[in-house]
Amino acid sequence: MPQKSDISNSDILFPYSNIRDGQKEFLNDVNTAVNEGKILLAHAPTGIGKTAASLGGMLNYGLKNNKVIFFLTPKHTQHEIVIETLKKIKEKYALKFIAVDIIGKQWMCMYPDTEDISSNEFNEFCKAKKEHEECEFYKNAHPKKNESNIADGIKNKLKNSIMHSEEVKELCSRHNICPYEIIIECAKDANVIICDYFHIFSKTVRDTFLTRIGKELNDSIIIIDESHNLPERLMSLLSHSISEFSIDRAGKEAENVGKIYLQEAVLNLKKILVLFGKELDNNNEIFMEKDKFVAAVEKHIRKIDGPANWNYDDFVNDTDYTGAEILKTPNRYRSYLKITGKFLGSWNMSEPGFARILKKEIRKDATGRYRDYFSLYCNCLDPSISTSEIFNACHSAVLMSGTLIPLEMYKDILGIPDKRAMLKEYKSPFPKENKLVMVVEGLTTKYEMRSEEMFKKYAENINEILKHVDGNIAIFFPSYKILNKISFFMKEIQDKSDKNFTFAKPILLEQQDMTKEDRMELYKKLIPFKNSGGAVLCAVLAGSLSEGIDYANNLLSAVIVVGLPLDFPDLETKALIEYYDKKFNAGWKYGYIYPAMNKVVQAAGRGIRSESDRGVIVLLDERYKWQNFSKCLPKDFAQIVTEKPEIYIKRFFEKISRD
Repeated sequence: MPQKSDISNSDILFPYSNIRDGQKEFLNDVNTAVNEGKILLAHAPTGIGKTAASLGGMLNYGLKNNKVIFFLTPKHTQHEIVIETLKKIKEKYALKFIAVDIIGKQWMCMYPDTEDISSNEFNEFCKAKKEHEECEFYKNAHPKKNESNIADGIKNKLKNSIMHSEEVKELCSRHNICPYEIIIECAKDANVIICDYFHIFSKTVRDTFLTRIGKELNDSIIIIDESHNLPERLMSLLSHSISEFSIDRAGKEAENVGKIYLQEAVLNLKKILVLFGKELDNNNEIFMEKDKFVAAVEKHIRKIDGPANWNYDDFVNDTDYTGAEILKTPNRYRSYLKITGKFLGSWNMSEPGFARILKKEIRKDATGRYRDYFSLYCNCLDPSISTSEIFNACHSAVLMSGTLIPLEMYKDILGIPDKRAMLKEYKSPFPKENKLVMVVEGLTTKYEMRSEEMFKKYAENINEILKHVDGNIAIFFPSYKILNKISFFMKEIQDKSDKNFTFAKPILLEQQDMTKEDRMELYKKLIPFKNSGGAVLCAVLAGSLSEGIDYANNLLSAVIVVGLPLDFPDLETKALIEYYDKKFNAGWKYGYIYPAMNKVVQAAGRGIRSESDRGVIVLLDERYKWQNFSKCLPKDFAQIVTEKPEIYIKRFFEKISRD
C-alpha cells in the first residue's frame, strides 16, 4: 500500500505526495545510476510506478548537468503517461524545462495513405519530396524571411507547454505545416525527448536524428520502457528478407524503366531460389551459405548482356540506385527494386550474428494450383550489434520492465559492460494475499507426452477450476493446435454434463487468421461478462491478447497458462542457441528457455494490474516446479505445487467474499 514519502534527497523530483512500496528503492537506484554513470537494469513489477520513479530520480540531475533525457517506448500509446508525469513534476516544483513528444515521421505525415507502406519506403518517398521541393508541408515549416511565420508561433507554444504529438499534429494540420519538422526544431532546445526505440537504436535513424537536434550520445540519459521487448524488436529491425513475390515486382519495375539487363538479373534471383529450393527435399527450410548464394548470383549475371565486368556489388548498387530513382516519381511510395537492393546488400555483410535461411511455403498460384514458393531470410541473432555502441557511449541508462528476468541474460545479450551494470529486482507493491499462484502436477505439454488422453486430462482440470471462479478467465496456450484440441474437449465435457451444469461459461476462441482489430473485439466481449458469471478467453502465448492488452479493473479473476511454449526449435532458434552457446556458453538458456518463460510471465501477469486487483494464476505443467523454469519466475510468484488446484482456489475466493 502507498506510504508517506520520506525522500530527503534534493536531487529527486517525485510528482506525487505518497510513495509506493519498492518505489523509494527504485527512485534512489535511478538517482545513483545517473550520478555514477551506471546502467540500471530494473525488474520492476506492475504497480511500482516505473515512469514516475525513473523520471523523478534523474530529471534534476539532467537539468543541472545539461544532459538530455530520452524516454523510449515500444508503443505510441505509452507516451501519454510520460507526458502527464512530466506535467505533474513541472507543476509541483515550478520548474522550467522543455519536453517534446516525437513519434515516427511516417505517422505524422500529412500525405494520405503513407501509413500503409513500409518505413523504408516512406523514408525514400519523403526524401524525394524534399529534394525536389515538392512538399508544401515541409516548406511551410521552414518559411522564408518575408513569409508569414505561423510556424514560429506553434514552436513557441510547444516549448512553453508539454504537448502530445497528436495535439501537435492537429494544430499543424490547420495550417498545412509538417508537425514532425516543428517538433524536431523544438527538440534542439529540449531537456526531455519522448520517442520510440528506433530513434536511438536504428543507426541510420539515430545519426540523422541526433545531428538534426544537435544532441550527443555521451550527453544523453536513456530510459527504456518495457525493455524486455528490446532484443526481439532490434533483431527484427536488423533482419531482411526477399520473396518470389517481391522479385517478380522488382523485375517488372526494371522493365518499366527500360533496364532490360537489370530485369533479367533480378528475375534470375527467382531461378536461384527455386534451384536451391530443390535441396529442401521434405524440409521447409535450410541454412544457406552466404558465399554460395553470392557465387550463384555472379554466375548468372555474367551471362547477361549488361555492363562490362559486372559483379555482385555492381548488381546491388544498380538495383538500389534504380529503385531510389523510381521513388522520385510523384506519389510513388514503394519500389521493389529498392527492397531487393537493400536485401542483397545486407546479405553480403561480413558481420557475424546473422542466420541465413531459405524457406518454403505451399500456397495457391494465380491458376488456383498449389505450388512451392521460396523466400530467403537474413535474420539477426544479436541485438548487441545495435545496442553495445549506445550503452558504451551514453552517460547513463535505465532499462525497466515488469518481466526483465533473468537480468543477467538481458545484460549479456544487449552488450552492457559489466563495470557499468546495476542489476536490481524489486518486490511487487501489491498485497501478497491478493494473488494465488499454483503449479499443477500430473500435466505437461512436453512433446513426447502429448496425446488425446493428456489433452482430455487438461480439459477436465480446466473445467474443474471453472467451477470455483466466478468471473472471467483467460487461458493461454503454447500453440493454436493445442488451444483447439483442449477447448474442443472442454466443450465436449460441458455438453455431456447435466443440464444444470453450473460452471459452463461462454468460450471465446482466438483464431489464427484474426486481425489486430478482431482480437481487440474478442477482448471487448469479455467486459460485459465480468459481473454476470464470467466468460473464458482462450488465446495463444506471445500474442497481443497475452502481452499487448491491459486487462484493467480486475477484468480477469483467473489466468491459466497451459504448458510451456517450447516447441521443437526451428532453424532460426537453433542458430540462436548455437550463437549464444559460443558467445556466452548459455545457448539453451538464452536462446530457448528464457525467451519462453518471458512469454509465460507476460501472460500470467494479465490478471493483477493494480493494488486492488485479486486473482488466481494457474500454471498447468509440472515442469514449472523444475529449477530451470521456476528460477525464471518473479520472486513474488510464491507458487503452491498441487494436483488439486480447485481446493486452494475455492478457499481464496471464499476469503475474498468474507473480506
